Amino acid sequence: MKNLSCKFYSALKNEDAMPYIGGNLLVAADGLGGSGSTVHQIDRAKYADMRKEILTGAFGDMPQISSDLSKYIGELIAPMIDGEDDTSALWASRIVIARCVYALTEGEFKDAKLDDKKVRAKLAEFIGKGLHDTVEIFNLKKGKYDNQLLLPTTLAFIRYTEEKDSVIAETVWAGDSRLYALTPSGLKLLSVDDEDDSGSITNLFYADNQKIRLNYLRHQIQAPCILMAVSDGVFDPFAPQDNLGVEHTLLSAISGSNSEEELADKLHGFYDSVHGDDATMAFVSFGFGDFADMKRILKDRTDKILLLRHRQAEMYPALEVMNLSEEEAAHYVVSRTADRYDYIVAALLDAMERGTDDVALTAEIRGVAEAARRACKAASEAARKEKRELALAGLNKFVLSYPELVVPEILTNRSLKFDDLSLGQAYKDFKQAADDLVLQLKYGNDFAAREKDSAVRRQKFHERVQQKITEYRKQFDGMWNIWPTEAAKERVRVLDILCVWGRIDNSLKFGWGLQDIGKLPSSDRGLACEIRDFNSGCRTYQANKKSQQIVTDKSRINYDRQWKRLFEYFKRDEQITFKLLSPEAIQKFGFDLSDKNAESDAKIDRNSLAKAFKDEKSTVVPCIVRALAVGCDKTSVIDSQYNTTKLGLFRTYYQLKNNPDNGIKEFEKELLELENEYTSLVDDAKLKV
Repeated sequence: MKNLSCKFYSALKNEDAMPYIGGNLLVAADGLGGSGSTVHQIDRAKYADMRKEILTGAFGDMPQISSDLSKYIGELIAPMIDGEDDTSALWASRIVIARCVYALTEGEFKDAKLDDKKVRAKLAEFIGKGLHDTVEIFNLKKGKYDNQLLLPTTLAFIRYTEEKDSVIAETVWAGDSRLYALTPSGLKLLSVDDEDDSGSITNLFYADNQKIRLNYLRHQIQAPCILMAVSDGVFDPFAPQDNLGVEHTLLSAISGSNSEEELADKLHGFYDSVHGDDATMAFVSFGFGDFADMKRILKDRTDKILLLRHRQAEMYPALEVMNLSEEEAAHYVVSRTADRYDYIVAALLDAMERGTDDVALTAEIRGVAEAARRACKAASEAARKEKRELALAGLNKFVLSYPELVVPEILTNRSLKFDDLSLGQAYKDFKQAADDLVLQLKYGNDFAAREKDSAVRRQKFHERVQQKITEYRKQFDGMWNIWPTEAAKERVRVLDILCVWGRIDNSLKFGWGLQDIGKLPSSDRGLACEIRDFNSGCRTYQANKKSQQIVTDKSRINYDRQWKRLFEYFKRDEQITFKLLSPEAIQKFGFDLSDKNAESDAKIDRNSLAKAFKDEKSTVVPCIVRALAVGCDKTSVIDSQYNTTKLGLFRTYYQLKNNPDNGIKEFEKELLELENEYTSLVDDAKLKV
């Protein structure tokens, strides 16, 4: 009995690798076009012999390759050495599939136990090493975008063992390339795509990836059957019923062919006409006598799937909508409502003003209008509150910073009568504290003026003393060479005078008292006495200044305390502001006289209401969409804002949802059951792992 086999490679982007069939192995690899879109511009002058460089870099650790494998690798790398710059995806798929085939057919993993995680980890490391080495040899760089990777690719293979009436299929994969079995009872998935909910691949080969995981499942499949390894270009064109699409395409091609060569040509031609990506398949059968026997055994399943696909085509308009998620079905209406929002709101406001009943004017939508009115009022009140708080903050800062300006400029000059006696007392106490602090500050200013005058006098005294010191130093220097005893005594006298004037100069700096004035000549004592009296006055002044500062600090503390007490009334009662402050202060700090006795008006005009709707767009858009969904069997004043066909599909979805058609529902259930059949083997295998 002959095992029929074939493979095809429908190249559009040239990112898939040529699939492999040999011995007991089927392998497919798909370079990832998005993340692997970087084009590697190789310096052909530096790497003159590209074939040798690639064989050394990617496969240098693969000794004694057989002629058959060498020929296969030569076909794989042909696009890489043709002189054209290629993508990272193209290089990746070819390097990975070649290393995988070598490892499992001629390398150390030929008879490896693939159910052992450690073995698969070592196999993944061996395969990935070729990517790392290639990057090193050619100094490859990532693209400029964050999602771009170096040499990214999927890998999927089946290692099979034939038994008497069945086939043991060990399936290993990383990424979204798939492994299938086709049996007389239908197509069966043998792998599970490594994807997250968004469809992004979560597990793949790429350079420097240390987290690659080779998934493993073991299946025992009753013969006759067909095993396949395929890239995503084989099933993506049929999403979301991709497995049904693959089975229909495969069975149609088998029923219309008379040999495996003709089958490969037919599949190749079909995917050339429909694909948006490369499509590859490696295919081997078990338990069929010949191709005619295969067609005969699969005929019942073929007839069933052809009929099912025909019914699906007939029901396509309804199924196109029915099979969508609610989010997908509503996507157009949601986005269009957001895009045409201003026009839609205008139409709804017109209808509300006319009192027109409309499917879009639900209680929820009208409630949004009321909420907008309330929001407008709340926003007005909030803005007014914020304005008042800013004004109070400005007032507080000014009063604490400029107490001397408070009574004449800030507080009202009118005679006030207080119904609240505690407020009156607080007002009186604060004014008294302000007057006291201003008086103490005035004293402080007097001390500051005196201190400034003293500094001037001190400088003048210093200059006169320096003149004396200069005068006596010259006199002393002139006596230096005179030796008679009387002259020596005179030098000592002059030196004593110099020392006295030095101490007098220091006393000006530090306010010391003077005790050596008697050593000065009588002609100098007048200036020395003036300095002594000046220093004495400064000491007295400093003592008085310190005492005055203590009094001022106490006045400041009392002022702050009395203001804090009065300021609480300002914060609690808005009317206090307009009673206690002068008109100039009210204007200065931004208290709004126009709102003195007013409340925000809940009524808003058409423009303000439209603006409020615009501000609430994120809330209103879903309300409008829900209204159209609930009233899917009626027209609306806003219909003209949508594409008629797409709005019709939206309404069809909700009509079917609200009033399900048994025929469509039953057929949808049949498709779901079929999908469960497609995944039954992998579900069972996962439970056993």
